[in-house]
Amino acid sequence: MSKRMHIEWQEEEKDLLKLYKDEQDVELRVRWHAFWLLRKGYSVGEVIKVLGIHERTLRRWIAWYRAGGIEEVRGHKKGRGKGKECWLTGGQKEQLKAKAAEGVFKTIYDAVEWVKEEFKVQYTYWGMRSLFVRLGIKKKVPRAKAIKASFKAQEEWKKGGLLQPLRSMG
Repeated sequence: MSKRMHIEWQEEEKDLLKLYKDEQDVELRVRWHAFWLLRKGYSVGEVIKVLGIHERTLRRWIAWYRAGGIEEVRGHKKGRGKGKECWLTGGQKEQLKAKAAEGVFKTIYDAVEWVKEEFKVQYTYWGMRSLFVRLGIKKKVPRAKAIKASFKAQEEWKKGGLLQPLRSMG
């Protein structure tokens, strides 16, 4: 087992326990759990076994704590990056949403072509699909129907379904 870690604690053990128990964010709860165990006197090796985390991860958390305490640890969250800026302006996005609401686009590729012609911006299929999701746009086009489909037979099926043929069979 590894030896005990020396940390200049700013919180009492009971405060870390309360922080751990009250935390709603799972990512932070694991960190507070680790700090509470370390504060109790567990070694780094014991903590990583109990929590199922890598030693380097725990040491990174400890470095954050040493640098700025609990608030520094709380400030490091996964997925906080903004990613790339959208290629369309706010007004262009509104125009895209309006056209989609009118039913202009039957496919994502239609939207890609429209944006290319209208705004001179080139999107890939997946880029436009992602933009549709972010903007809450859904294609409002009915599914294709078979040429030989019988509307009358479908309505009869909806009314009686499989029950009538089963009844006739006994």
